[in-house]
Amino acid sequence: MVNKNLIGRCGLYCGICALYRAYKDSKELQGKLAEEYGCLPEEVRCEGCQALDTYPWTYEKQWGSNCKIVECLNAKKLTFCFECAVYDTCQKHAELTESCSGLGMDLRASLRMIHEGKSEQWLLEQDKRWRCPKCGNPIIVSYESKDCHWCGNKLRE
Repeated sequence: MVNKNLIGRCGLYCGICALYRAYKDSKELQGKLAEEYGCLPEEVRCEGCQALDTYPWTYEKQWGSNCKIVECLNAKKLTFCFECAVYDTCQKHAELTESCSGLGMDLRASLRMIHEGKSEQWLLEQDKRWRCPKCGNPIIVSYESKDCHWCGNKLRE
């Protein structure tokens, strides 16, 4: 069964997020992030972009409830970027898309699949894709995370 809360409203896969992975996988990582964000470890909790109304992450200036994409979509009462009339020319989404492309993500292709009703297929593909080749566990994907938080395997330089 797939967790539809992990469908990022911008096309990101929430299953690769450090906050989500810490909450699901690691008390140690939860503690490190709590220290970094100045909150309690139990407050390092996110269930994914589709669940922000239930578990609003507010400690990070760019993600969770403070994400400029989420704020924009909420103001327009939309769920996904592709529903917006200015999606094709949106500078906010273009900047995020470019940033994520450096990590091997194609947000526009992801949103196309979601828009076509292939969200379950997309989620399964993302879950399979973003796993450590050594231990097989889900990984964190960001410019800061270079090693598997499970086994320490080097994922990228």
